[in-house]
Amino acid sequence: MKPWIALTVAVLLILPGVPAGAQPQGELRVAIPWTPENLDPTMNLSSIRATVGVSIFDSLVGRDADQRIVPQLAESWKLLDDNTWQLRLRRGVIFHDGEPFNAEAVRFTFQRVLDPEQRSPNRATIAEIIRVDIVDDLTVNLVTRQPYAPLINRLLDFPMLPPKYTAEKGNQGMALRPVGTGPFRFVELVKDDRLVVEAFDRHWRGTPRVRRIIYKPIPEPFTRAAALRNNEVDLITTVPPSLARELERVGGIRVQRVPSTWIIYLGLNALKKPLSDVRVRQALNYATDVDAIIKNVLEGQGRRLEGPLAPHVFGYDASVKGYAPDPARARRLLAEAGYPDGLEVTLDSPSGRYQGDKEIAEALGGQWQKAGFKPKVQVAEWGAYFKWYLGKQFQDAYLLGTGGPMQDGDELFNLVSSKGRGLYYKNERVDSLLDLGRSTTHATRRRQIYRDLARAMLDDATWVFLLQQVDIYASRDRLTWAPRGDQWMPLHDASLK
Repeated sequence: MKPWIALTVAVLLILPGVPAGAQPQGELRVAIPWTPENLDPTMNLSSIRATVGVSIFDSLVGRDADQRIVPQLAESWKLLDDNTWQLRLRRGVIFHDGEPFNAEAVRFTFQRVLDPEQRSPNRATIAEIIRVDIVDDLTVNLVTRQPYAPLINRLLDFPMLPPKYTAEKGNQGMALRPVGTGPFRFVELVKDDRLVVEAFDRHWRGTPRVRRIIYKPIPEPFTRAAALRNNEVDLITTVPPSLARELERVGGIRVQRVPSTWIIYLGLNALKKPLSDVRVRQALNYATDVDAIIKNVLEGQGRRLEGPLAPHVFGYDASVKGYAPDPARARRLLAEAGYPDGLEVTLDSPSGRYQGDKEIAEALGGQWQKAGFKPKVQVAEWGAYFKWYLGKQFQDAYLLGTGGPMQDGDELFNLVSSKGRGLYYKNERVDSLLDLGRSTTHATRRRQIYRDLARAMLDDATWVFLLQQVDIYASRDRLTWAPRGDQWMPLHDASLK
C-alpha cells in the first residue's frame, strides 16, 4: 500500500483571502472573448471553466501558481490497489445554497457525467471510472476498470456539483443559475451582456478580497482593448502582440506576458475526402512555415511544436522531430494524391479565442497557396465555432488549442482517440497507444509510449502541428493580480486599489 499523499493546509494558505474581520471591496470588470451560455461545468468545456467556472466551482485537486498539484476539496489521496484510489475530503465545506459538500456530492457528480443519457462532453475524461464507493461521509473510493495512471491529473479540472440543487433544478437550472463551492457565488447571467458573481463569505479558503466580478463578453480583441483604454473594464485576455505594444504606451495600463501551457494546432477531418488521404495531410504540414508565423504574426511570441506535446507535458520527448516547411514536397504529395492542379480546402478558425488565431489562419492561407492548395479561410465567434466543432461541421481543417492544468500525454485522448470524442479522426495504432498510456503505471514505460504516440501522429499527420503560445493580459493599474501559465483565472486573491 502506498502512503497517503498528503499536503498540509499551510500550502493553501500561501495566498490568503481578506484578513479576519475585513470585508471584500470593489467591483472587478473582466472582458472575456465569448459569451458563456452554459455554466454547468459537467456540460461545458475547459475554456469556460478556466475563465469563469474557477470562480464559482472547486475541483477535488488543483494546481498552485507554480503548477504543483495541491489539494482542493480532497485533502489527500492514496492508491489502495492498482484499480482503486481513495480520497479524503475536506471537512466543513458547503455549497453556495447551504448544501453540504460530502462523499455523496462526489458520487453524484461522477455518476452525472458518466450517465450516457446526460451526454456530457466530459464523459470520456473519466470513462475509466466504473464505480464510486462511499466509505464514510468524507471518504470515497474511485474504482477504475483497469490501472489508470493519470487519474489525479484528470481530477484537476472536474468541479463538484450539489446533488439536491441539481436534481431539483435540472440541466437548465444548473446551466443558467449554477451553484458550486467556489469563492464567488452566481448572481446573474444576461446573455451577450454580462455574468455577475459575488464574494462567498463562507468559502473554505476565506472570503475573497473583491466583492463583485462582472464578466463582459467582448469577442473582438480591438474592442476589448478599447474598453480597457476607456476604463470600461479592468482586465482583458488574449491580447494580440501588436495591441500589447500599443497598450504598453498607455498610462495606467499594465501588460503581462506568460509562457503558456496551451498549444495551438490544426485539427484535420481525416474521416472524409480529401483529408482522408495521408498524403494530403502531410502536404498541409509541409506547406506550413510555423517559424514565419511566430515571427511575422505573433512578433516572436510563441514556440514551434515538433509534435503533439509541449515540453512541460508528461510524455514529451525532445528526440521527436516534426515537419520542416517544404512547399515543393507538398506539391509533389498533392500530385501523388491525384491533385496535380491543386486542391481546394477549407480552414476554419475562431476569432479572439487564442492569441492571434484569426491572423494565424489568414497567414496559413497565404502559405498554403504557394504549395498548391486553394484555401478558403472562414472565421467565427468562439461560441458558435465550438458548437460547430462538437457538431462535426468542419469540412477540412480547423484551428483549436489544448492545454490547461492536466499536463499529461493523456490529454490527447479526448482530442484524438476514436474512443474519446472521436469527431474527425481514427487510427487504430494511435488508439492503441493512447489506451496503453492510460493503463501503464510505470513512469519510464509511459514516457516511451507517448514518444511512440507522438511519432505515430507525425507519420499519419493527425494534425498540422503549430505552436506553443505566449498568453498576453492587460489590466488597469488598480488591479493587483498575477496571471498563470495554464490560462486559469482564479480571482480569489485579486484586489483593487
